[in-house]
Amino acid sequence: MKRFRLWVLPVWGLILIDQSIKLVIANRFMDCEFTLIDGWLRFHPIQNTQLSYGGQFLSLLSNPLLLIVINLIILFLYWGGYRFYKIKRKKTTIVVRIIMICGLAGCFCSLIDKIFWGGSLDFLQIPNLFIFDGKDVYLTLSEVFFVILALRHNQEISAREFIRFCIDQFHTRLHQNSVKNKD
Repeated sequence: MKRFRLWVLPVWGLILIDQSIKLVIANRFMDCEFTLIDGWLRFHPIQNTQLSYGGQFLSLLSNPLLLIVINLIILFLYWGGYRFYKIKRKKTTIVVRIIMICGLAGCFCSLIDKIFWGGSLDFLQIPNLFIFDGKDVYLTLSEVFFVILALRHNQEISAREFIRFCIDQFHTRLHQNSVKNKD
């Protein structure tokens, strides 16, 4: 139970922070805009109904059902990646925990945004580049730490081996469910 709490509490905490900020902004600050760090960061809330960055360029990437399915696949990959890493390395590091906590929190926030908000309430802007929210920060942190980890362990852990592991896990789960349903 203690291991479970080590994951759940930080993930739920990050989700709560992201969604609470969005609720406050949606109810009180949608018409506000101001500079946080001169020339670098602005507060500029906007409801992004294109559902993804790619949705600005390709309408298929604004399809809610498709993006929810992609989001669920990414959640599976995060969880599978963690399980695979534990099998290969036996012990996790703080970097692995950051990847998991930020990645899971970001994915769950993304699902909440798509299902309940109809898109993401983005509110932080790097002028002339892009606008983002807490979920995007979580996912970016997860991705940066993942790249660092991948570079450190690229000789021990291969993408091909990980994909094979995920497929085997998926088949095992399907088989277990089909056996349960027959009983």
